[in-house]
Amino acid sequence: MATSMEYRFKHLEFDILPKNPPEWDRPLCVIDQGIASNDDYLFKYNRFRKHSVKNNSEELANETLMRYNFIADRWEKIKCKNLPTYFQLTSILMSGNFIIIHGGKDFEFINEYTFQLFVGNLAKKNQDNCVEFEEICSTNGIPITEYGQPVLIDGKFVYSLNGTSEYQNEMDVFRLDLCTKEWQLLCQARGQHPRTDENLRREVAYYDNHLYMFGGAHVMILLKNMYLDTFEDIQVFDISTNKWEYYKTLPDLQNLSPSYPANRCYYGWAQCPTQPEYVYMSGGTDNVNFFSDIWRLNLNTLQWCNLMPCRLPKSMFLHSSTVVPSGRIYYYNGIVNTESFNMYQKDDIMCAWIRIPKLKDICWDAMLYYFKDQMLKSSLGDLQNLGLPLEYYESIIKAKILV
Repeated sequence: MATSMEYRFKHLEFDILPKNPPEWDRPLCVIDQGIASNDDYLFKYNRFRKHSVKNNSEELANETLMRYNFIADRWEKIKCKNLPTYFQLTSILMSGNFIIIHGGKDFEFINEYTFQLFVGNLAKKNQDNCVEFEEICSTNGIPITEYGQPVLIDGKFVYSLNGTSEYQNEMDVFRLDLCTKEWQLLCQARGQHPRTDENLRREVAYYDNHLYMFGGAHVMILLKNMYLDTFEDIQVFDISTNKWEYYKTLPDLQNLSPSYPANRCYYGWAQCPTQPEYVYMSGGTDNVNFFSDIWRLNLNTLQWCNLMPCRLPKSMFLHSSTVVPSGRIYYYNGIVNTESFNMYQKDDIMCAWIRIPKLKDICWDAMLYYFKDQMLKSSLGDLQNLGLPLEYYESIIKAKILV
């Protein structure tokens, strides 16, 4: 049945997406796990609850790859082959139909751990209807395996920056060629580059042949203390010269208070795939205050912009974020802080348009607002007679399978 309220395009306004019952069909609420997306799905590698028919009870299953359909509002498990079921603190990357899962096991801050990276093609399934994953093994002993390595993708290259070992963050840069499946060490800065000692929780973006590194927390182990890097300057790695440099960022001139993001860690971080010059930071904590603000950084000008009055519905940290190609940002998981300073984990999926999309995307958003239920119940013949553009017709077909 069509809604009686008139459609309104909502720029920088958040919606919380429905959760499909029962609970065992959804991933567990686990913080600090990466997500990826395209215009149809949000992808998550996670443990989940499964229902035991024999005992009529819930039990925990191993990690698996799951996806949430934005039209059907449903999670589904993706059948996979050769994908481990024990990863922790994973990163998920997407390039077209290729999905890359990176993670490790049996590690602590002070130990090196098992580094593994797997690549699968979502559009290509075997005779058992499984997505087959292939492990990309390290060559020549690289990359060095450490906790919390930032990993990102650009075209056929995957970049990995050293993570944390014995509470020290290093800035070695490695690159994987997905065609040759070989790793290359671009820069070895271990122990030689300034401002890397006892530093963790950094975020990285790729743009115009440069890697931009932000934030971080300096841990004073002996003093049992921590202080945070400022966002007024950033570290940039030039891939053409294989050297690190420092740059000053510019303040938000429209909002003088505050003109820069407050120092923080454990914030959400995402880059727009269709406007890669923009990266978005949200929420986080400085271990005293908890934030709900959202900032955008233009990598062309290095200027910050506070997207106020847009804010997260709740102050939160350790949440995952991703931007779909059409320009909508999604947040998932995280720890929410309430006005009474109670903290709890949250598995809501929240989304907002962070840029004005193409007119056809707005029209499709309105079509779903008014007629989603009717389209999901329609026959394939009726859907074809609607004259939907092929991409939207295929999106409805994917959703129909789940409802």
